[in-house]
Amino acid sequence: MMDARQLFQQCRNRLPGHGVSQPIAASLREIADSLEGGEQPDVYGAGEYLEDFEAEIAAMFGKPAAVFMPSGTMAQQIALRIHCDQSRNYTVAMHPSAHLEFAEHMGYQFLHNIKRLQFGGPELIRDRLLVLDDFERLGATPGAIILELPARPLGGLLPAWQDLTKLSRWARSKGIPIHLDGARVWQCQSFYGKTLAEIAALFDSVYVSFYKDLGGLAGCMLIGAAEFIQHSRVWQRRYGGNLYTQAPFVAAARLGLQRRLPLMEGWISRAREIAGILGAFDRVIVNPAPPQVNLFQLYLKGDPEALTKRHHALAAKSGTYLFHRLGAAPIPGFAMTEMHIWENASEFDLNCLAPFMTDLLRS
Repeated sequence: MMDARQLFQQCRNRLPGHGVSQPIAASLREIADSLEGGEQPDVYGAGEYLEDFEAEIAAMFGKPAAVFMPSGTMAQQIALRIHCDQSRNYTVAMHPSAHLEFAEHMGYQFLHNIKRLQFGGPELIRDRLLVLDDFERLGATPGAIILELPARPLGGLLPAWQDLTKLSRWARSKGIPIHLDGARVWQCQSFYGKTLAEIAALFDSVYVSFYKDLGGLAGCMLIGAAEFIQHSRVWQRRYGGNLYTQAPFVAAARLGLQRRLPLMEGWISRAREIAGILGAFDRVIVNPAPPQVNLFQLYLKGDPEALTKRHHALAAKSGTYLFHRLGAAPIPGFAMTEMHIWENASEFDLNCLAPFMTDLLRS
């Protein structure tokens, strides 16, 4: 059988992803065609094209300044370091499933000697959002707080707006800087009924990604006060992230923002529609139900490897493709995957979904 990537490309009714994977040349031509022709590349972060984009994003989030960086890992570690330097307190409070903790080899600790404060036993909070009571019971004042909106490891869960504002007011009353891991913050406006600037107003600094929901090549923005961004640029140089030019990444980010952000509300509605069909099966769990954003977790009763093989066999036969792979779930006897509802899902023939799942789950 062909590998999963080839199978995905061959299928015509695809649920995950933004279109199909293109050759490098085709991707670069698409980005080039989005330009007017006179734009000049930045040189080490200086240049009208990049600086205008930084100003645009800063204004969108209601902050004085922003800096484009090639990596979110870099940007968030820099944000932590600056906040901890300013508070002279090298501890951080964040969810045990935070990206900085589980996906970056604990870079914040090894590079900056910053320690994570623990909210009691991780098993007690790993499957839920943090609330104000958790922070009040920490037993120590952190040098900084990080919140992820939406919380990807929890299926895209979002705290209630009232809970979020309470936590923000509490942190500021204690002089604790609060940073937003907003890699997917573009998804949050519909749930809260708030603008990006209103959401960002609850935080001292914000990180946003341009290659996840927006489908850019790579890159992100760190947003905050002017002095904070000035310090961030120094740290960007120390990290080796002040590239000679970031022009291709910036052009791709601007294209993604223009093309895909207006589609976000439709993707969220589509996620709820798809989740409703999937959740009707007895051997399926959707988390959360209904989805709060265009992301949710899908649990299927069965062996992950066997279900993945059956999925790929059905996809090859039917031309319908639901997910790339299933992994082991924390629920014994179940497999799981994340469902990200993007461009392909908007074109997906929903009439094929229930029959495909019936065949997939057939004993």
